[in-house]
Amino acid sequence: MNFEIIEDCFPDYLIKTNITNENDIITIYFHSNRNENNCPSCNTASTDVTTYFHRIIQDLPIINKALFLNIRLKKFRCNNSKCSTKVFSETIDELAFAKKRRTNRLNKKLTAFALTTSAEGAAKLLKSHHNINVSGDTLLRLAKSVTFEINKNEIDAIGIDDFALKKNIDMELFSST
Repeated sequence: MNFEIIEDCFPDYLIKTNITNENDIITIYFHSNRNENNCPSCNTASTDVTTYFHRIIQDLPIINKALFLNIRLKKFRCNNSKCSTKVFSETIDELAFAKKRRTNRLNKKLTAFALTTSAEGAAKLLKSHHNINVSGDTLLRLAKSVTFEINKNEIDAIGIDDFALKKNIDMELFSST
């Protein structure tokens, strides 16, 4: 398969080294060509590479096949003697935040599903139609992490839901007439 168009979807510093296509899983292998990174604690630039590590991150599916990114990243040594951080990892925050197993764009899609569908229903739909394995609990966590901006000055009425009626709350307390 020729996946040249895919390279436009990833940061320029990630260099594609290989692609495997086994069963219903496509894995794209990358390595980072950045030679310098800033310490997250003191923001001092470092070029002193200590070791390498791999991050495997799930991304949006391609042609109904699960897509995983296997990215070889670097660990750098902080050369600032006053900094408490000795070794730090290269970050790829524009693709996936630290310690996350899914890309930001996949999390965005999962959150949209979680906000519009029941969690278990969305998990089944994602598995059967999009080849994305995710639990209902994960979808609930994503939905709960969303914050909405509410301007309290624009609120002029509050509705009473069915829950209040089931609890035998006297509705006369809420009537304005």
